[in-house]
Amino acid sequence: MLKTNKILLLNFKVLFLFVLTLWFPDSKAQGLLFNSNDSLLTKRTSLHVFSSDVPVFQGHLSINFDLALWDNAHLGYVFNLADKESSYSLSYLYMDGAGYLNFNIDRQSNKIKIPLEASLLKKEKWMKVKVDLDLNGDKVTIYINNKLYRADGLGFNGKIPGNLVFGKNQYYTEVPNMAIKNLTVSDDHKSYVFPLDEWKGNQVHDQQGDVTGLVENPVWLINGSYFWKPVYQQSFKEVAGLNFNTLSQNLFIFKRDSLITFDSELKGSAAIAYQNKLPVSMVLGKSIFNAKENKCYIYELFDIAKGMPSVAALDMNKNSLKWETIGRTILPQQRHHHNIFYDLKQDTFYMFGGYGAYSYYNAFSKYDKASHRWERVAFKGDAITPRFFAATGNSDNNDELFLFGGYGNESGNQIVGGKQFYDLYRINLKNHTIKKCWAVRPGGKEVFVPANNLILSADKKYFYALCYPHEIARTEIKLYKFSIKDGAYEVVSAPIPVTSERIESDINLFFNHKTNEFYCTIQEFTDRINSTIKIYSLLAPPVSSAIYFSSLRPQKRSSAALVYVGVAAIALLLITGFIRIYKRRHNVSFSVSENDTALPPERKCAEKKRNTIYLLGEFLVFDKNGKDITYLFSPKIKQLFILILLNSRDGNGITSKKISCMLWPDKDVAKTKNIKGVTFNHLRNIISDINGIELTFLNDNYLFKINGDFFCDYFFISAIIKVNQARNDQAVLAHFDVISRGTLLGDMPDQWLDDYKNNYEEQLTGVLQPELKRHYDAGDLKLVLDLTKLILDIDPFNDTALKYQLKGLRKLKGIDYARKVYEQFTIEYKKSFGTEYHPGFEKIIQ
Repeated sequence: MLKTNKILLLNFKVLFLFVLTLWFPDSKAQGLLFNSNDSLLTKRTSLHVFSSDVPVFQGHLSINFDLALWDNAHLGYVFNLADKESSYSLSYLYMDGAGYLNFNIDRQSNKIKIPLEASLLKKEKWMKVKVDLDLNGDKVTIYINNKLYRADGLGFNGKIPGNLVFGKNQYYTEVPNMAIKNLTVSDDHKSYVFPLDEWKGNQVHDQQGDVTGLVENPVWLINGSYFWKPVYQQSFKEVAGLNFNTLSQNLFIFKRDSLITFDSELKGSAAIAYQNKLPVSMVLGKSIFNAKENKCYIYELFDIAKGMPSVAALDMNKNSLKWETIGRTILPQQRHHHNIFYDLKQDTFYMFGGYGAYSYYNAFSKYDKASHRWERVAFKGDAITPRFFAATGNSDNNDELFLFGGYGNESGNQIVGGKQFYDLYRINLKNHTIKKCWAVRPGGKEVFVPANNLILSADKKYFYALCYPHEIARTEIKLYKFSIKDGAYEVVSAPIPVTSERIESDINLFFNHKTNEFYCTIQEFTDRINSTIKIYSLLAPPVSSAIYFSSLRPQKRSSAALVYVGVAAIALLLITGFIRIYKRRHNVSFSVSENDTALPPERKCAEKKRNTIYLLGEFLVFDKNGKDITYLFSPKIKQLFILILLNSRDGNGITSKKISCMLWPDKDVAKTKNIKGVTFNHLRNIISDINGIELTFLNDNYLFKINGDFFCDYFFISAIIKVNQARNDQAVLAHFDVISRGTLLGDMPDQWLDDYKNNYEEQLTGVLQPELKRHYDAGDLKLVLDLTKLILDIDPFNDTALKYQLKGLRKLKGIDYARKVYEQFTIEYKKSFGTEYHPGFEKIIQ
């Protein structure tokens, strides 16, 4: 029965993935943007929906699509439909401050004129368009967001060929600023669905993946929603700061003598001189914008001469641009990467956290305009650990704001080290209370902190944050999407390269409601004065990496496959119900041994919380209640625990003398008795709350007795590797979520661990490396890249992993991207070995 249960669970997983694949074929649609009248005639976009084997529609023809229009200057044609006798078009005209859609019998008459509300004429503001041609009744009905318009007397004769062209066509070259997506063309007998989710090329695929149409000069929107677009860059030989004007929806940069405004719609910048000199001598250039007053407050917390202005306000009205000195107070130490935000009425701004003088902070302070001082403010509720590099932003409650993540520690003392936090708090500025929402842990070796700001999604169910590993000088930053409910997250953009070699470097995330774009601003300092400011834009909504990569190769679906969705769904429900009943009646629990032929998904690392220790990636320990007790393990207790645990695997344990020599090598064995006894007592107390593991002393050896209640990911994967080596199956890949957490005890440099680490890494590499060719040949490029990343983390100069990484990247991201990865590899290789790497790029990717 155990084997039967395992098979059912495996079938459950397969069916679940199958249903998802078939049930949500359109979830990635982004659309096609048209090069308009602003472009040269030869560069304008033309979409021929049916480029060959043009179907003939009879009785009626329905054309449904989503349309975005943001043209306030031109005449242009949305689509043209032609037969031998006549042609019809849906055109757009902006005139006298208003926009209109017009349905025309070309070169004869305008049959319908549809006024469009000004709120609809915005980029990425989608409207539902349905054009229904009654070919027998000689009528046309048009719906714009379900609002109906009719006309008759069009000259239809019962049928019409699908010579449907969007944008530039054989009759007209005028194209408005527009985009379309989710196109469906149908009659009573046939239907063609076009998600328009391609990412490159001139071919247009229908929902089944068949090429039916061609497009000239396409701009595929999915690229703008995944790849950040650089829109501004400038170097400064003085301290400069930046912020976002929520009123004008423009970014601005303030210098000592002038204000630079970046126009979000025109993607251009202009500088205007102040009426008076900026009174504050800028050190970090920190600021906060006040929409209520239309002022930007800049402030410095430290390194300002005593008595000199430290807070000033700039009137942002164009006719003013005048500075006013507000205050002269400073703090006794700097607060790098703190958070700044306003109260509900935008009368007072608050500061939280930060780093300075070898300390992390978790205090809330507000700036009192009357006394011109920073005053501590007490908050009730859950305590927030001292940290810097946190993100704050609006919440789904007007009285609250969110605070997410950061880096620090419980004590606030940098001397004891720091760690990343992945927790979310609600901060109520009305009642001065704090509530912790959740804390999550990234998988594998992923570590990150957020940039300064977080952005709430339109439906208020998620928030977006820019995240990156701040301790790496040359790294990458990506946009993440987090669930407010439970912290589940995904990456929703391609990376941006970042150089953060100085603590003054600063990164911000803003959202422009006018253009529906995210803005990433990066200020990279080369010294305390000189910096470069870069601005990147990303169209909303952003798309996940999984969705983007699935768009690289349109998947051909047979229409017959869709018939099985219902059958698969029913089977899925039956299997789910059977598994639940079976487990309740038989109280099934799974354990892994080297004799197992199938490995149950219940053992997935992400789901295992009780009586568990993780040695792969981040060291974690959970007690019998699922509580994280990792914090109880001081460095010495952790060393003792792991030393005994690793030596208990073969049932032999480790002698007391050997423990003393390895953990206290600078002391005589006799003199370690007391300190060792204290450490053992602490360890016994800690593990008393973990079921399935017991510390024993037998034949002068310490060892842990372990039973099935206790789970260790390292033991688990080691057993699977042994099974894999003996039977040549792919069991390891079934638990890729476990091995991808990271290397064995990567945060512990102790030499006595080297043999364990080397053996594990050699065995794992030996199992994974043969899988590269098999999965590459099978076309599973995502898995290939995941495998190569894991192997290269273990062995950074593994030739085989490099080969398949480059071959996979070439197919997924193009040869130029793959070449850049190769060039970076050769640079690191030369740094490590002092010689050039061979073979060359072209030879590797053959």
